[in-house]
Amino acid sequence: MKFKLCFLLFFGFGQIGFGQNLNIVIEVNERLTTSEISGAYLNFENADGTKSRNLVGYYPGELVLQIEDWEKINSESTKNIILTFDYNTYNGNRHQIGNFEIEMQKYHFEKRYLILRVYDFRERKFKKRYGCLTDKDFIAELNFPQGGILIHCK
Repeated sequence: MKFKLCFLLFFGFGQIGFGQNLNIVIEVNERLTTSEISGAYLNFENADGTKSRNLVGYYPGELVLQIEDWEKINSESTKNIILTFDYNTYNGNRHQIGNFEIEMQKYHFEKRYLILRVYDFRERKFKKRYGCLTDKDFIAELNFPQGGILIHCK
């Protein structure tokens, strides 16, 4: 009886305190990010126009989400989901920050894993390779099982 009670308490608090994390690897300019990402948020927009922003954590291979995040992701009223984060780099002694906004779909959160590849056009070779595909300062692709790929410019 005590074992069952302890098990239920442990399991119950585990479900309340933590959400399930999303398996995602983020690469920027063909480099795996380890500690360069800061200020990661999931931005939600509802059908009625209300917006909310939730802080999320990122460790290589995992986007740390809370139960509230999953509730918003699975909500019928959620219309748009955007992952935003800052990418910190150093060019010599100069600190540079790139701000990225990645639009995500609800089905992305159902995949076993995601690979997010961001190409920052501050590096010339990526602007030459993908610059014709967008007017933004970057382009991103999400790879997942049975997903597509980004095609280079000619």
